[in-house]
Amino acid sequence: MKRELPVSHIYFVRGLTAKTDAEVIRALAGRLGSHVKASFAEAAVAREKRSPTGLPFPDVAVALPHAEPEHVESPALVVASLEKPVRFRQMGSPKVVLEVGLVVMPALTAKEQAAAGLASLLTLLQDVELRRALLAAETEAAMQAALGEPA
Repeated sequence: MKRELPVSHIYFVRGLTAKTDAEVIRALAGRLGSHVKASFAEAAVAREKRSPTGLPFPDVAVALPHAEPEHVESPALVVASLEKPVRFRQMGSPKVVLEVGLVVMPALTAKEQAAAGLASLLTLLQDVELRRALLAAETEAAMQAALGEPA
């Protein structure tokens, strides 16, 4: 089933190896390439420190790190499963640390689009079957198929 996503360019990373949330963010920002400005990675790291994005779903914690729209050239998204969980602080409860296994990093333009885009991603991530499929995917193509995206 094709899912409504706030972007037309989606990249997938399976089994990303990283030790810290900042390493994850920098690696995924690099995958966004020309969709983001050179300032995106460090802006996303700084934003994660200010406003954590970890989401405590029962099956797998998910993080949604992102930067402000002024660091984005064109909308895109990168979805990554992690080789081993990485610690991210919880959204709304920054003293709580989560072991995150799945990371979705949007690069969204214009604050209005960013707000609606983040809301649609949060809704999408409520789907337990989708989270499980993304986490269990053995290839990036399988991750793509889980989202219903054409190859």
